[in-house]
Amino acid sequence: MNAIRAAKSCRIAGVRSLRRPHGFTLIELLVVLVVIGVVVASIQLNLFSDDARRLRNEGERLAALLTALADETLTSGAPLAVSFSQDGYAFWEREDLQDDARASSEPPLQTNQAPTPREIRWRLRPGDELFAGRKMQDGISIAEVRIRQRVLARSEQEPERVVFSPSGIHPPFSVLLALDDLRVKVVSDALGNLRVEDDTEQVDDTPDDRKSAER
Repeated sequence: MNAIRAAKSCRIAGVRSLRRPHGFTLIELLVVLVVIGVVVASIQLNLFSDDARRLRNEGERLAALLTALADETLTSGAPLAVSFSQDGYAFWEREDLQDDARASSEPPLQTNQAPTPREIRWRLRPGDELFAGRKMQDGISIAEVRIRQRVLARSEQEPERVVFSPSGIHPPFSVLLALDDLRVKVVSDALGNLRVEDDTEQVDDTPDDRKSAER
């Protein structure tokens, strides 16, 4: 009797083992999908954090250079300026003031003519490692530059400049840096106090040269 029961149990177990499906169950598949989702989200978060940190560092570097430029203006007593393009920025000094300094060391000419209005001329600051022209890091661009509410043209050929006065007072301005969908803004008030802040406003980052050509 026991032998018959054992034989039936073996047959039932064999049938059940034959009917057992091969592969993953629904619960196992759900667990795998959840794990994959967590891994992908973690990778994206790390990449986002790296890009945000890189953009923030670039903004802080620009703010530090502009602070140093403002200090140099106060020390030298001569105005200095910075201009921006789509992928970098450059520093300028007044060329006409250099000419005036050279002229003052020469004997004055006797003339009855009235002095002509002085033309303001700028030149790139030469031989200066700190204030040499700089390019942005890969993927980072200058999306917009504003003085008060006016947007400056970002052109390497005919740049508009942000001028720092020896008085220490200049118009408030802002520089918007972009990396993909991330935005960081370098902001200066009229007293030259600079700060770096996040910016979520979407702007048109089409190069100004291209906008002029389209118009």
